[in-house]
Amino acid sequence: MRTYEFDPQEVEAKNKLSEQDKEQAALQALVNYAIECAKEANVFGSGEALEQAKRHLARSVLL
Repeated sequence: MRTYEFDPQEVEAKNKLSEQDKEQAALQALVNYAIECAKEANVFGSGEALEQAKRHLARSVLL
């Protein structure tokens, strides 16, 4: 009989967590890209307005 390092439930939980991590990283990259595009187009100006827009976008997308 073979013994496994992890049982099937642990493997499934790790895979699900890994998928969630990948999704979160992709969404964070999307937020960063959107902010960079807005910065280049001078949509929000600069400084605090840009940081505030980034925080709001990150909260909306990632939560």
